[in-house]
Formats: sequence, structure tokens, C-alpha cells
Amino acid sequence: MKNEQPKAGRPGETSQWPRWEGPAESRPSGYLQGEANIFAEGPEREKQIGKGPSGYERPDDLIVQDVNERLTQEAFLDPGNMTVSVENGEVTLEGYVAHFADKTRAEEAVLEIEGVTACRNNLRIAPERH
Repeated sequence: MKNEQPKAGRPGETSQWPRWEGPAESRPSGYLQGEANIFAEGPEREKQIGKGPSGYERPDDLIVQDVNERLTQEAFLDPGNMTVSVENGEVTLEGYVAHFADKTRAEEAVLEIEGVTACRNNLRIAPERH
């Protein structure tokens, strides 16, 4: 390990060997302490991802893409009978879902997306087919 340079990769991953960018108390054996503690708390370590410049508003077409992708990735939700539209950051969900929990799950997923200002959930519970 003598004179070894840290390898490229995300801090704290084993690809970073021999440098550890996390808290010293959880540093695996054989790792050197890195330059920064990426798990530190406080205003200096507040995550800035998702924040845009002053006055920036995400375009509706990007929000539509993100909503469609998020609904596609929901493991317990079938978005096959849904449609999505966005106007001024407000998302409207139309169509049918199998259960009330799916309606709630879809709305919660939408509200987590950066740039969404509101969600008009017009999803209905599909009639049972026997």
C-alpha cells in the first residue's frame, strides 16, 4: 500500500482504495483517511443537487419526461392506463389504476420530482373485470 495513489471512482466505494472519504470510525481496514468527510453534516455539506440558478424553472417537457420515467420505474405500479400532462409545473394524471394505493403511490412519486409544483390526480380505480 506504500506510495499508492487513490483510484478514480465515487468516494467511499471500494474502487477508491486506498482512500476512504467517509467518517473515520467506519473506515474499512487498509484504507487511508481521505481529504474530506462526504458524510459530514452542517450547511457546508448540504446537498445542492436539484437547485437551479435564481429564476430558473424547469421546462414542462423535461418534467413530463421525468414523470413518465418515474412512473415507469415504480415497481408496484402499472402506469399502462395513465396519461401525463404538465402545465407550468403542475402535473395532471389521467386514466385508471387497479387500486386506491396505486393512485396514492403515483401522486407521491410525481411530487418528488424537481420542478413539480402540484399534482392534479384524476386517476380512477378501474372497474373489476371478472
